[in-house]
Amino acid sequence: MKGRDIVDTVVLNARIVLPDRILTDYLLLIQDGCIVGVLPAPGNCSGDSYDSAETTICDFAGDFVVPGLIDLHVHGCGGADTMDAESAALDRMAAALLQQGTTAFLATTMSAANDRIQAALSVGAQFRQRDYKAELLGFHMEGPCISPSFRGAQKPAAIPAPPFPGAGGVKIVTLAPEIPEADAYIDWANSVGALLAAGHSGASYEEMKMAISRGVLLVTHSFNAMPGIHHRLPGLLTAALLDPCVTIELIADGVHIHPAVLELALRLKGPDQVVLVSDGTRAVGMPDGEFELGGQKTYLKAGRMTLTDGTIAGSAAPLLAGVRLLTEIVGRPLYEAVRMATLNPARLLKVDGRMGSLEAGKEATFLRLSPELALIETWVRGKKQIRYDRGGIIHD
Repeated sequence: MKGRDIVDTVVLNARIVLPDRILTDYLLLIQDGCIVGVLPAPGNCSGDSYDSAETTICDFAGDFVVPGLIDLHVHGCGGADTMDAESAALDRMAAALLQQGTTAFLATTMSAANDRIQAALSVGAQFRQRDYKAELLGFHMEGPCISPSFRGAQKPAAIPAPPFPGAGGVKIVTLAPEIPEADAYIDWANSVGALLAAGHSGASYEEMKMAISRGVLLVTHSFNAMPGIHHRLPGLLTAALLDPCVTIELIADGVHIHPAVLELALRLKGPDQVVLVSDGTRAVGMPDGEFELGGQKTYLKAGRMTLTDGTIAGSAAPLLAGVRLLTEIVGRPLYEAVRMATLNPARLLKVDGRMGSLEAGKEATFLRLSPELALIETWVRGKKQIRYDRGGIIHD
């Protein structure tokens, strides 16, 4: 920042959440959609020193400011799903995610015939980014190279299938390292520059170690759709938890993983090697009822998504709910929980140069949260896009 005259927005009286601490009595300075400074506030600061016809002063009255959340694993939201393979559905999903506090995401596919997956990926090339929508960062291809024995809520008909060319925009590929098709998928994912993730898998400890040596550096929704840890059969999870190069996804929705197991994983991995994800479906933000997921009927009741047989089928909770659970139930510091849903995923996707933390030079995309961590406002590139009142009612 060269001078105060270049600032068009000043946020004051906020608790600014950084990756390793929370700042009070600081100002967040914004110009042309970017953060230009996070500076100590002068004594009894009211913003007068920045007051001009060109500057907007925003008093946040002690609320938190956190970076916009980044979801690496979300199938749908607001009644829409990635596998709808329609521009209108992706638009609706991106707009609904922004209303939930997620400002960037990987649209996540499910196991299906190759032409259906390709159709879903092709929609991304037509997607037109708008400030009032969450930013589409690419796609997470969850399957079809997964184990039929650990398919979870994925439809078995297309599992597994060979890789296919022309899958532009794929950033993460989830696969089961132990199945014969995995080698071809690893080669294909490496050729398109996608991050490799192990998931929906019964891989042994040795098979997972070999997969790590070939570039698998992420575990998809850890503890779900894979065996638990056995003292004589350590398996995929043990290899991932012990390897400092491997990051694990965790779903902290109160359904997929018990809080004690979340704490266990966090103690083993540390907050830098964990990424919070929602695994959200089209039921996020919707009332209880019946929904489609990957060609199957699912049912939302009291916050729990299941197939007809009771199998957990994705989540109905947004990513922000996971941040709240880690702080309120597990007892983690807010800055740690936020880091796992912002800076950590940004680093994995190599977009941390412009998003993922509140630092000078990065985009001014952030959330205003109440002391109870309720969403009050969503800002995208220096512009307020979503505003809720304290009762949770949205305003234009």
